[in-house]
Amino acid sequence: MMKFPLLQVMLLIPIALAILAAVPMAHGDEGMWVFNNLPLARLKERYGFVPPPGWADHLRSSAVRFNNGGSGSFVSPDGLILTNHHVGADTLSKLSTPQKNYHHDGFFAKTQAEEVKAPDLELNVLVGIQDVTEQVNRDVKPEMDDAKAAELWRRMAAEVPFNPRPQSGA
Repeated sequence: MMKFPLLQVMLLIPIALAILAAVPMAHGDEGMWVFNNLPLARLKERYGFVPPPGWADHLRSSAVRFNNGGSGSFVSPDGLILTNHHVGADTLSKLSTPQKNYHHDGFFAKTQAEEVKAPDLELNVLVGIQDVTEQVNRDVKPEMDDAKAAELWRRMAAEVPFNPRPQSGA
């Protein structure tokens, strides 16, 4: 561990604070836009963009989540997915052999028959969104302890019937 004399530390603190004060604050103002509640007025005002009907549903159904935590998008009607290299790196290493190092050399399948299967990779696609706030609030009360509330939330998530009718905000 590196130790600094007290005088150096005392001088460095005001300098660091002065530097931080001079740097403009950066912030993201986009917020979290969920597919069934897009900020339509804000999109129009800020970007001049009015999503056509069905746009949010198309966007939602194009997005995928990998079971290893990555994300991606469908780029073909046949299920071709585009993602970042680090998302597929583990699978590429698992599929590689001494003769074929997919992670290092890459791979291009000219036909679907030449494609290599990823045995332990799973993709999740959000097929719909349903507001279950009333159902949850009916049973989960503010005075409940966290453990009891979490138990009820898990049980209710498993029991709430899903209505896959699209509920897009656009």
